[in-house]
Amino acid sequence: MKILFPLIGLLGVLITLLVPSTTQANGWELVFEAENLVVQRRDYEGSDLKEIKGVTRVKASLNAVMALLKDAEFNNHWVYRSGGATILKEVGYAQAYVYGIVDAPWPMRDRDTVVRFDYQQHTVTKVITIAITNFPGFIATKDEFVRVPRFGGYWKLQPEKDGWVEVIYQVYGDPGGWIPVWVANHAAVISVKRTLHNMRSAVTRYGSAQSEFVEEVALPGESVTEAAIGSSFNPR
Repeated sequence: MKILFPLIGLLGVLITLLVPSTTQANGWELVFEAENLVVQRRDYEGSDLKEIKGVTRVKASLNAVMALLKDAEFNNHWVYRSGGATILKEVGYAQAYVYGIVDAPWPMRDRDTVVRFDYQQHTVTKVITIAITNFPGFIATKDEFVRVPRFGGYWKLQPEKDGWVEVIYQVYGDPGGWIPVWVANHAAVISVKRTLHNMRSAVTRYGSAQSEFVEEVALPGESVTEAAIGSSFNPR
């Protein structure tokens, strides 16, 4: 089975009704809240497009969540508007360059993107971060797609008590081509919301997943060897 970090269909465009919003600390504006799922947005410096952050909790191990994030064959079953993805280059477990397609609704053209995913796990807290960096020039553009010019962010997996994991997904993206700003901003919110909603059921497929590169938090009385990968990444 091929593996990859998922490409979020951030740029899929659906026009929906505005959700009442509330301004919070650090400029974050609450745009959606339901049980175990919150979506916020805030201004992004130098752009009219918003930065989006989604937070949810899943009943799963860190290994299960990582197995889901790395399962290419299942990617389009839970990632909103995923049109497929291909690994272009891998450097061990911790790094992958991935080409992905976003299935935009008619009449807009589909988008494609090339990003690099960098995995790290903190040796003490066991928190996992996956930095997302855009590499639009990594491969040649294709006539049938609009190449996404700007995209970046991170995943953060925070282990909690009683077998829960808090999942944070924060991204900023410019879909390229011509799309009204307000439509692109709405689409970003919907994409994060639906992807994280789908994640909560999708992760149940991976209950027995294990990797030597993913270390769980030790339960009382248990011992855990130091994780192989440390972390210095500090998402804002």
